[in-house]
Amino acid sequence: MLRRCLGVLEDPRFQVRLRQLGRASDLVWFAALATGISFTLIGAFFFVYPESPSGKFWAYAGLFVRASLYLWSKEALHDRGGETIFRLFALGLVTGTWELLIDWALIHWVTNGRLVYLSGNDVVLLGSPVWMPLAWACVIVELGYPAVRLFGLLQGKSPGQPLSPGRSPLGRGEGKTIASAILVSLAVGIGAGITVGFYEYFAYKAGWWKYEPAHAMIGDFCALYIPLGEFFMFLAILPIAARAIRNDERPLSAAITAGGLFAAAIVAGYALAYLLLELGRAV
Repeated sequence: MLRRCLGVLEDPRFQVRLRQLGRASDLVWFAALATGISFTLIGAFFFVYPESPSGKFWAYAGLFVRASLYLWSKEALHDRGGETIFRLFALGLVTGTWELLIDWALIHWVTNGRLVYLSGNDVVLLGSPVWMPLAWACVIVELGYPAVRLFGLLQGKSPGQPLSPGRSPLGRGEGKTIASAILVSLAVGIGAGITVGFYEYFAYKAGWWKYEPAHAMIGDFCALYIPLGEFFMFLAILPIAARAIRNDERPLSAAITAGGLFAAAIVAGYALAYLLLELGRAV
């Protein structure tokens, strides 16, 4: 497993993508992130449901702007990081679609901290608002891009060398890759937990969704296993994203595979967090 992850991260095709990242791709990522935060704040503080139905407008508008930026970047930032952003978005769409099944479990199968959507007359897929897969896709780009970018900076954005069969996975080059990957994974995992905690609060303020009481809560608005689960799942984003980014021969199948892998990481992350904080415990 370690050698496989190293092989993905040191793949020359992935290293080429890392070298392409720069100010232009950073600006697209930042513009999308700022749009998402700004529009969420508008919905949370100025158009609170059910007093106003227009909070959903800002939720949809923010997602459409962000998705448009990610799609636009593929051609507009050719060889300047656009392909990486686009592939992260494709990965995210696959994951977001699978996440509809995970949402069903959070809505119907858990006993503590059950998820409850409050979005009124929104169109629903299974048990979730129709925009939920797109929301997950945007979140995966906004957390996956800094993971890839930071890893590239720590690696010096230089082309990697593929592993040879006789080399130890703890050789000098591999040691640097392992250290960089661990640092990036921890930073992004912590960032994911904190970011999701804020988004959960704003969603609660906007009247989009809430959680029923759990054994461990953050205030009245979020079961603690949710941000803890986000921390666990995003520990895996770097090697999974690299699988999708590096494959130029079959980018669609790579996005589908990587999206499925991250959906499995979501299941594992939530399950572990729920096991640690909620299983068998009374509310």
